Amino acid sequence: MAIAANFWDRLKFYARFTWRWIVLRRPEPLIYGIALTDRCNLRCLGCHVSNTGRRDMAWDELVRTLRNAWSRGFRDLYLSGGEPMLWRDGEHTLEDVIAQARRIGFFHVHVYTNGTLGLDTSADLAWVSMDGLPSTFEKRRGCHFAQVERAVRESRHRKIAIIYVIDRNTASGIEPFLHWVHETHFPVVGVMFYFHTPYYGHDELFLTAQERAPIIDRLLGCIRTGLPVINSRAGLLALKSGDWPRRVPVAFVADVDGEYVCCRASDDICADCGYAACTELTEFQRLRPSALLGMTRYW
Repeated sequence: MAIAANFWDRLKFYARFTWRWIVLRRPEPLIYGIALTDRCNLRCLGCHVSNTGRRDMAWDELVRTLRNAWSRGFRDLYLSGGEPMLWRDGEHTLEDVIAQARRIGFFHVHVYTNGTLGLDTSADLAWVSMDGLPSTFEKRRGCHFAQVERAVRESRHRKIAIIYVIDRNTASGIEPFLHWVHETHFPVVGVMFYFHTPYYGHDELFLTAQERAPIIDRLLGCIRTGLPVINSRAGLLALKSGDWPRRVPVAFVADVDGEYVCCRASDDICADCGYAACTELTEFQRLRPSALLGMTRYW
């Protein structure tokens, strides 16, 4: 079993990865995601990947998956759900998964959570879902804003970031939320904006490329005025133009049913993808300065 990598191990890995991916244009494994469970304590509007009735991944299954991913070259891990804080197998919890990943040798471990169960995690970064101030947030996630805000403010975690999903109901809340984060000194790295992606067909929340474009222009304006947007200018422009490759070949994700390149959605969804993290990776490969700088904030 690999021991925890030191600084030089990481530097050597990332230098080799950067050379092969950016210069030689040869995709290499980098990011691995695991959906530990489909169970969630919320029923967010527009979410069709939680509470499906599928079983959780078992501990032994998780350990095999982690070791297999590491042996193939993946070094950065994220854990999601459902709500990953709910995952249990006997006495094993999410913290055991994070500890095991580090023992195996993963460089970074991120967790995606709704924040309602607290942020007591040793993950390197906790991504917390918050889609606007209370009146906007409630349209997507219910009456839990105060609970999530309290969890973030009371957390001792050194690195927390927000995921804000933009849909037809939440688009109007972007600027008020960013001003609130800034003015109340909300203790987060910043806010990453995704667009609602139609996993199971186009619904009433979906925004077309033409509808997304002026929203992206607003986000670019927020960046210019110094509001805490994590997305890079380059990543947002790629998202607006649609000029980026699908699927992103350096990222894989696994769940109880198997493994997928980039995400768990079917190929016919790719054209309407709203996962801004993907454009951040593609613009990093294109050596866009804002994307290169942006990565240092949350990676």
